[in-house]
Amino acid sequence: MSNSDRPALGQKVALGALYDAKLDIFHPGSILTGVPPTGAVTERSAEKTNTSVTIGGTYRERHNALDIQGDTAASILAGLIKPQGSGVYLRNASSDRLILCGAIHHHVSTVQEKLNFMAPELHNHLDLDLLQNRDSTHVVLGINWGLHTVLEVKQHLSQDANYKDSKDAFEADLTKLRTFFGAGSQGTPSTASSRMNPEYEYTLYSDAFEEEGLVLQTADEALQFIRLIPDHISQSSDGKGWPLSYALLPLTMLHHFIQLPHELQVTSSPISPEYLAKFTNLFDNYEIAEAKLRAYYADLSRHSLHTSESHIEEVRRSIDQLRKAKKLAQEEFKEGLVSVRRGQTASTTLWDLFNQYNNGDLSPRKLSAIAGQESSKLDFINHVVSNGAIYIGHNGLSYEDAIDSHGDSGCYAFLFHRNAMKSQDIWNDNCALLMGLLTRARQTAPVYVVDCDATSGSLDSDAPRICRFQNGEESISDLLDHQKFMAEKSLAQYQTNALDTSLNNKPVKRRFVKIPCPCGKCDPTRICEWSCSFCLAPIEYGFTDEFIYCECGRAPYRSYQFKCNGDRHGTDYVPYSTKTLGGLLGNLDQSDYINILILGETGVGKSTFINAFINYLSYETLDLAKASDQLESVIPCSFSIQVMNRNDPNQPIEEKVIKVGGRDDEADGSKGASATQQTNVYSVNIGSATYRLIDTPGIGDTRGIQYDKKNMADILSTLSSYENLHGILILLKSNNARLTITFRFCVKELLAHLHRSAVENIVFGFTNTRISNYTPGDTFQPLMSLLKEHSDMGLTLSNSTTYCFDSESFRYLAAYKNECLLPNEEDFRRSWEHSRMESVRLVDYFKTRKPHSVVSTISLNGARQLIMELTKPMAEISKLIRDNITAMEDKKQQLLDTRLTGDNLRKRLQLDKIQFQSRQLDKPRTVCKNTTCCDFKDSGKGDGETVTIYKSHCHPVCYLTDVKQDVVAHPNLIRCAAFSGSDHCKRCTHHWQEHMHVLYELEQVTVQVTDTEIQRQLQANAGDVTLRQTGIAEASKLIGEYKSEHMQIQEAAARFGLFLKAWALTPINDATEDYINMLIQDEESKIEAGRQLRHNVDINKKRLQGLKEDKQAHLELVNTLTKHMRAPRNAKEQLLDEKGVEQLVARLYSLPHFGQNLKAVKNTITSAHKATYRERPYRIGGRAGAGFGARRSKPQQAPARVITVQKRSPPKVIPKDGHRKHDNRSSGLFSSMFSGLSLR
Repeated sequence: MSNSDRPALGQKVALGALYDAKLDIFHPGSILTGVPPTGAVTERSAEKTNTSVTIGGTYRERHNALDIQGDTAASILAGLIKPQGSGVYLRNASSDRLILCGAIHHHVSTVQEKLNFMAPELHNHLDLDLLQNRDSTHVVLGINWGLHTVLEVKQHLSQDANYKDSKDAFEADLTKLRTFFGAGSQGTPSTASSRMNPEYEYTLYSDAFEEEGLVLQTADEALQFIRLIPDHISQSSDGKGWPLSYALLPLTMLHHFIQLPHELQVTSSPISPEYLAKFTNLFDNYEIAEAKLRAYYADLSRHSLHTSESHIEEVRRSIDQLRKAKKLAQEEFKEGLVSVRRGQTASTTLWDLFNQYNNGDLSPRKLSAIAGQESSKLDFINHVVSNGAIYIGHNGLSYEDAIDSHGDSGCYAFLFHRNAMKSQDIWNDNCALLMGLLTRARQTAPVYVVDCDATSGSLDSDAPRICRFQNGEESISDLLDHQKFMAEKSLAQYQTNALDTSLNNKPVKRRFVKIPCPCGKCDPTRICEWSCSFCLAPIEYGFTDEFIYCECGRAPYRSYQFKCNGDRHGTDYVPYSTKTLGGLLGNLDQSDYINILILGETGVGKSTFINAFINYLSYETLDLAKASDQLESVIPCSFSIQVMNRNDPNQPIEEKVIKVGGRDDEADGSKGASATQQTNVYSVNIGSATYRLIDTPGIGDTRGIQYDKKNMADILSTLSSYENLHGILILLKSNNARLTITFRFCVKELLAHLHRSAVENIVFGFTNTRISNYTPGDTFQPLMSLLKEHSDMGLTLSNSTTYCFDSESFRYLAAYKNECLLPNEEDFRRSWEHSRMESVRLVDYFKTRKPHSVVSTISLNGARQLIMELTKPMAEISKLIRDNITAMEDKKQQLLDTRLTGDNLRKRLQLDKIQFQSRQLDKPRTVCKNTTCCDFKDSGKGDGETVTIYKSHCHPVCYLTDVKQDVVAHPNLIRCAAFSGSDHCKRCTHHWQEHMHVLYELEQVTVQVTDTEIQRQLQANAGDVTLRQTGIAEASKLIGEYKSEHMQIQEAAARFGLFLKAWALTPINDATEDYINMLIQDEESKIEAGRQLRHNVDINKKRLQGLKEDKQAHLELVNTLTKHMRAPRNAKEQLLDEKGVEQLVARLYSLPHFGQNLKAVKNTITSAHKATYRERPYRIGGRAGAGFGARRSKPQQAPARVITVQKRSPPKVIPKDGHRKHDNRSSGLFSSMFSGLSLR
């Protein structure tokens, strides 16, 4: 323990006083008894005056200014010392950055006194018993006398003040003021003040004042005090002034000077200066934090209309908490400091205490974290409001009322919140655009600044946006994005009076318009991609009607003008000549359109896959999909999830049904029915390419095999509207471990309807593969075995033809959008990443394939269909031929009877023939038009007309009066008693839309028909022999014609069978019989169970009968095909191609006797595909960026990705002559024939 000086800090003690370093206090009294003798105290003059300037107001800066170091500084901070006199300056620390602090120190030294313990005469004047007080550690050995004065100067800065410039000027002024202090009484009144900033605040601290500082108005008042300092000193302590500091001698050193009666026990542990410096920083940080909070609170209070009351209150509470934390830290520091000095605890205790308050919950940083949270926001609001914006937020103004108050002129709304300000680039760009609007606000429309933290204004992302409103409706959702988007677009504009909005559907055969700009200033070799100037959607040219289509509707191509995005174009729209534009549009290629057929068994999840597939292509990550406005879906689907609370074993499992999308013509698959009820085409525009996803009803339909056949007809009829297929995706489940009957049937049924040339475009997709680590799983081996059975097809499972998807991440997204959060998000995130990668790989692969010609598959199935349809007619024709041959032979024998002459002969020349006559009904009758409920017969009148016999009288006497006769699916027919409120007939089970009202029924009658040739000869007075010969010849001729047509039909069937064998991937689905047997067994089990339960099983019996008829029809078909699948026997049986099939069908239709019968089968069979195909747009929000799915915000009117759903509608193409025509796109006679067939 060495000698040390301790600042007096306004405390007055005498020589010989005892001092406790542990508590940093002086004890009352002194070891000196009375006045010390002469020679015991030495006194030395130390007259000196010093003036200095210090800058800063923190604890550290003030301590340094008064040369307060180490233990003394720590004692002051801990509250062990309460500075007085000039030391009061140390109490008022300030760390506010907007307050400049400085001080001028005027230090006068007068005398130094020192106690001389070596003087012998002193020893008799010492009271050494006081040394037994173990709390004392030092004795006052000397005193430095004088007077210290501090003039503190402060300047409050404004928020927008230049800190550096202000600080430099402040320091310069203090330096000038110091010169006046040094000059003392030489300065004249008001000399200093006249040169100082009038904003300065002055406080004088001096040892002459005991408790507080003196607030001054001017610097001259301080100078006046300085002039009086000599008088103050002369009047205090015999002219010595006031103690400035004390020289302390450790008691442990005292024995070197005097003899002590006993050994002193003095303990005081030193503390590392580093520890003490840390606490100085800590308390400075508390001051800084409080200054920030107080300044922030004041700012919020001034702008209370722009911030929430709750936030202001939260800041006030933070100030209180900070002050309490500082006080608590000071108290604990005091205890710890004393404890360490006394040796009761280790010095590391202080280090732990420092870490607790510097880094814990009570740290200045954490308690002041709220400071400035709204500062940038308030600055922004103040700035834009001062420039003319109208603030809506915490001031109570209504966002909706403000928007609605403007009519056609409209208004702008800048939507933002605090987080939106963090998106630096987007924020700056929007602010620049906002300021531009404000400069034009008086001439255009008012600008509202909408604080979404306080209003109902919608801001779904962390990016601000400017909206444009007109008539209370949002016309532009993001003005900045809209302007950027517009700058990139080449725009085409139609004449407004040319727009046709009556047709929502688009023709299938259309191309994106990609042609050069007609402007003479633009590069004629540069191909532009054109968008509509009104809806901003890409425009497409329809080849069939010469209209250009966009989201507005359609307009004739000749009504368009163009403005490209080139720098030299200018602002005007420029037209093409009609001839030039027509030529360019007619030569557009179709490379941007890729058609993908998606097939699979019922339940494989095609609908869910397509919804997921669109999302995978649209969003690179699951997080981007979650952040989108809505769930992207085009097909209704649903699924259930179970929520389990494993923390409560007694709580039941909660099931939630998640529904996605919805259309009237689709089920969602939630009740066992196939979700896809008909073939639909979803046209997805991504970038400059259009992907048509052709969604098909599942094979193995839950409603029965008849629907499989009808669904396949629906698929093929849809395909007839397209020229090419770029890809055929067969979807399979990944968990089919065995070759089940259903699995074999479904796969073979798909292959049976595909042309052999399609093998290069077929790939296999596996669903739900997350459980098999994204591989084909258990299905791989059964599928390989099945393909090996038909190795000649060329179908293989390889990396390029195998794709493994998982829709679980899409299900997670759907649940998320339905506010149902599922655990294990990271697993779904990985699933999304893999499925997106597979989706992109699939699309890229199809791009490399040579397109499959659809007409090949259509012709193939047409041949198969014709053979199926000919099976029954051929049997009926054979019977008819035999009956007619028998009748003709009888007539022939009668004619050969020479006994017949005259009138008897003429009677024999009358031929018997069966005809049908109509009988009027008293009341309408509801009948079914389905082919299974109808027979088709020749009218028997010799005019080639075929009549329809309605076998199912679903409601024999119907009393509805508002149903038109002979109109299929009249809307009011649904109220007929045959349906009892359901969609299907109680009698025939067919859909109500296959029914109609009739007011007649056909009756079969036998009539005699006069042979026209014999009649002619009778009129020519021919003789009996001639009449006999003529009659015999005509009968023989008719028999021969019947036989000839029968032979032609059989030869055609043979050639169709050969065609099927050559070109089908598999001509016969040999798993069909087993599959139907399985369905028959299931239905018989249901009937038996129903009987035991005494349930009505009539519907099941009807279904069973239908299945048995399906089996018989299938066996007849197999027999017909296998019988004719042989090698050609002559030139007439050479292998047909597609064109040959159409020609042969045409010849069959032209058969004089039975051609019309065959054609009538085609014409009268009900089909859902009678109308021209068009595609109706289905919008999906968002705009794809780079690649398939990089997503960003978009202009509301400018979707770059549109999904269209193919629908059936009556053709409405209006040609130049103004007459409405059918727009037939099916190629050739055969496609036209097939479009009306239903596979049965």
